[in-house]
Amino acid sequence: MDSKEKLLSIGEVSERTGVNSVTLRAWQRRYGLITPQRTPKGHRLYSEQDVLHIQEILSWLDKGVPVSQVKELLGTSSGHVENVQNLPEWENLKALVMSFDVKALEARLYELTKNYPIHVLESKLFEPLTDWFDKQSSEAGVLCAQIWRAELNNVLVHCLHMNKKAKGKDKCWIVSVSRDQSYRFYLKALLLQSEGYAVTTLGGVGSGLSILCSSLVDKGVKRFVIHSDQAFTLALRREIAELMVSAPIEIEISGESTKIHPELALASVSAANRTQ
Repeated sequence: MDSKEKLLSIGEVSERTGVNSVTLRAWQRRYGLITPQRTPKGHRLYSEQDVLHIQEILSWLDKGVPVSQVKELLGTSSGHVENVQNLPEWENLKALVMSFDVKALEARLYELTKNYPIHVLESKLFEPLTDWFDKQSSEAGVLCAQIWRAELNNVLVHCLHMNKKAKGKDKCWIVSVSRDQSYRFYLKALLLQSEGYAVTTLGGVGSGLSILCSSLVDKGVKRFVIHSDQAFTLALRREIAELMVSAPIEIEISGESTKIHPELALASVSAANRTQ
């Protein structure tokens, strides 16, 4: 290795890759996926080659390969590995919910958030499993869906507050227009954190978004995310549409509202391109 090569701290690597420091440590200690250098005081230092290595790990995880099986695939072609919909932990989580083993479910979810980036858990576990539970129509099935959502919500809230110790460079606010925040609200906040933002969350903001946005501009906030899993009122739709056109910061909607109001979701992309 070139002695003049600039080495990166674990925080810098986390910002570059979207993988938080807890997960990077787990990949080293538990799975032997990366081996950073150390300073005399024991702090981890990563090279550009390490960053490329982490990106390769992410590519395998995005295909649904369990983190425990990634090491043997590193350096090989991904063409022979089929992209799978769900991680194998799916069955274990489902069984824990259906047996009402809340304590074990919580412990397993915490472990998963340490071992996988949040975007992988979202696409390969959380959303598919939520969809499966939501399709259960029996009384027991509805109860399981409620337990799953409640426990997932609790774990994501905890992760969000723990991750706030990491300092993001740019400020981002995410507000929910309803008083009761779903797990998707906190999931989106964690995804924003993984993008390097210092995230502030606020619930129950059903009006006055333009006033709030003006204040955020003054505070130097770069991104304003408006979350809802329900349809926006006509007045709120108009207010959000106007903000997307006129606000000097990036305005975005998230949650199920992106499916209900695709025109606003599309406008979010246009607004992001305009403010960059």
